[in-house]
Amino acid sequence: MSKLTGALIAGTALLLSTQGFADDSSAALGAGGVVLTQAADIRMAKEDLYVSPKQVRIRFEFVNDSAKDIDTVVAFPLPDLDTSEYTESPLGTVMPDPVNFVGFAVVADGRRIVPQVEQRAFYEGRDVTAIVQSAGVPLNLTSPKFGDAMDHLSPRQRKILEGAGLSDSESGEAEHPHWLVRTKFWWQQKFSAGKTVVLEHSYQPVTGQSFFTSYDLAGDPKQQSYWTTNYCLDAAAHSAIAARIGGKVASEEAGGMMQAFTTDYILMSGNNWKGPIGHFHLTLDKLKPDNILSLCWDGALKKTGATTFEATRDNFAPKSDIRLLVLENAPKQ
Repeated sequence: MSKLTGALIAGTALLLSTQGFADDSSAALGAGGVVLTQAADIRMAKEDLYVSPKQVRIRFEFVNDSAKDIDTVVAFPLPDLDTSEYTESPLGTVMPDPVNFVGFAVVADGRRIVPQVEQRAFYEGRDVTAIVQSAGVPLNLTSPKFGDAMDHLSPRQRKILEGAGLSDSESGEAEHPHWLVRTKFWWQQKFSAGKTVVLEHSYQPVTGQSFFTSYDLAGDPKQQSYWTTNYCLDAAAHSAIAARIGGKVASEEAGGMMQAFTTDYILMSGNNWKGPIGHFHLTLDKLKPDNILSLCWDGALKKTGATTFEATRDNFAPKSDIRLLVLENAPKQ
């Protein structure tokens, strides 16, 4: 497994707003590409993927190898949101729209598509959308009305949710939800026989953010193992980070920490088309020249700009997803 690590140094300007950094960390959620319902005769000739902590862009070229036109549903599933987990711990960057909370947009052969969208609530495998709605509570915890609605439930609303096992107040004074939010965009797409269809989509990833301290660097072995296992943070990266954080005195002056941004891309999310990806091109962007970027990647990565690194593969059958770590200097105290 090749490593892209601390030699790729790069910024003092914030990648994201510092608002919300009162919390120790927020979670990253992985999304990926499109999923084809009927794909036995549809081949992915090319994929051009761009990943940064702020944006994901993908351009696909699909070819219908059959002698017949294929009309099929193309779907883009958003990351599942567990209301039980993320009312207790912060979630990474999301857009204000509680349905399209990643700002998903899609274009087919140069034409903007307005996809259908379906957002539903699930609990223990059953669809509980109607129950949550009957209680007058937003399905999605990213809604600006969600917290207030849960904090001011009427006795009738509590009875509806608790009766279905969808909430409880045992964890504290506030009512605690238990359902999973599942959102999917979809549209009908025609793949003409022997023709190429170009699909392009973009979205803002749910990037997690936390502080990376000297304790992560040289303290708890479990923390060191986490960064090494998930992001291939090796000795070269450790040296680069140590130079930023510095010794005890320097650490105190600089706050003794860096900001860590984690972005996941589920490269294997679709993978249901005919054969491998014919030509795959990856661009990674750490956004600021002074940022440090690290990830595990099976293959060569070439520095192509002040903030970008690229890889190209032919007949590519991905065996793992992308987990990107970008470290940035913390603002001075």
